[in-house]
Amino acid sequence: MTERVAIIDLGSNSARLIVMHIYHNGAYNLVYNQKESVRLSEGMSETGVLTHEAMWRAIGTLKIFAHMCELVNVDKILAVATAAVRNAKNGNEFLELVHQHTGIPLRAVSGETEAHLGYTGIINTLDVDNALLFDLGGASTEVTLIKDRLPAAVASLPFGAVNLTERFSTQDKASEVQLAAMREYIISHLERLPWLRRLYLPIVGVGGTARNIAKIDQKQKNYPFPKVHNYRFGSMAFDEVWRGLVKTNMAQRRKYPGLSSERADIIIAGTTIVKALLEVSQATNIIISGCGVREGMFLEHYLAQQQQPGLIPDILLHSTRNMLLFYKGNEAHAEHVARLAETMFDKWHSILRLTSRDRKLLRVASLLHDIGITINYYDHARHSAYLVENARLFGLTHREQMLVAVVAGWHNGASAKYVRNKIYSEFLDQHNWQTARKMALLLALAESLETTQLGLVQDVEPSITGSQAVLKLITDDPVSIERQAAAQHRKWFKKELGFDLIIE
Repeated sequence: MTERVAIIDLGSNSARLIVMHIYHNGAYNLVYNQKESVRLSEGMSETGVLTHEAMWRAIGTLKIFAHMCELVNVDKILAVATAAVRNAKNGNEFLELVHQHTGIPLRAVSGETEAHLGYTGIINTLDVDNALLFDLGGASTEVTLIKDRLPAAVASLPFGAVNLTERFSTQDKASEVQLAAMREYIISHLERLPWLRRLYLPIVGVGGTARNIAKIDQKQKNYPFPKVHNYRFGSMAFDEVWRGLVKTNMAQRRKYPGLSSERADIIIAGTTIVKALLEVSQATNIIISGCGVREGMFLEHYLAQQQQPGLIPDILLHSTRNMLLFYKGNEAHAEHVARLAETMFDKWHSILRLTSRDRKLLRVASLLHDIGITINYYDHARHSAYLVENARLFGLTHREQMLVAVVAGWHNGASAKYVRNKIYSEFLDQHNWQTARKMALLLALAESLETTQLGLVQDVEPSITGSQAVLKLITDDPVSIERQAAAQHRKWFKKELGFDLIIE
């Protein structure tokens, strides 16, 4: 049974709609995404009331969202409103108007619930065990301390990029006095949370401000990959971004490389919150998450439906399997190739000189090496590389994702065209290329031993004898095709590892 689930997140600054498709085999994929600026909290900082203009701006956007849900045949709508609505004196009145005019079952969630949804979206898509999470919105900032992947402390702070901008009038050029007053105000709230002090942990940011900080830093560094999820940089790099922004007026910021023009008026307040969090927590570095409340809402729904725990044990293998199912890969073949490759990795460890992390990356490449067949069987290795490079694989650094893409693309043999590909050469150094060749060699051998996809080679017993690497095949069949295919890699084996490959 398939299902289309719409997730709507009505924030204080923007409204977002995503539509996720769950397929009959359990795979899921994003099929639609829309974001609109609504500035719902605009003008309510003094009165505590949602203005007529802001409410109808939001309702107009939600009408469009409702229409899109009909257009893409959504089965279920999950919709939440955050700080602006929960804090507004007329919040319930607004929710009734939304339902009356759009039919969307919008509900206001508490700061703690918002923080939990953000935590669920982040912890199931980023490989972090201990960190401080912050979800910086328009009218609130949720902070969650993570220890051993579990929430240890949670707080919802009553300020975000929009209401802080209004409070200190930093829409245009901010003076030193304004910046100092804003910083003092933020710090005074942070100091009420003793568990925030001197954590010496990474801080993980989600929300528009966090994403824009990443995009600005990427522009300044000519970063070759547009992905912001799991983008990492240090506190000194952030300070450089912040110092550059506070020197500008709004007109200059509208043209600032990497900064969304619609965020030009509120970015000073947003980045000043991040700066204060860095200072108080003494953070080691910043990690940006492209996943948050919306992904948390979806995963809560999906994992409950699949009768799986809300905390995914291994996010890399979970997302890898999701990609394999989504591209309708031959699961039995992929699993068998992965197992053969891992056995060779383990038994030839002394001559490979690879790490336990490389073993995990080899498994990912092995499981996904054939997904390019979805595009075209001919040259499918190259198609697999492209799909892996752009897949939503969680738990990999950007460099590791490029490495896995190259290994998958080389499963029929190494090719120089990958080395010449700019995006790969930007990420991978000489050592990475050597690692990729060794891993690809193991994958190519494992793939050769599964040429007929009948599982005839049940297992392998690799060993080292003198200058020879022996690969004993455990099989009840002559497997002449598999032997011939594996033998074609002897020259590559000798060149890469300096050993003669003997197949028994």
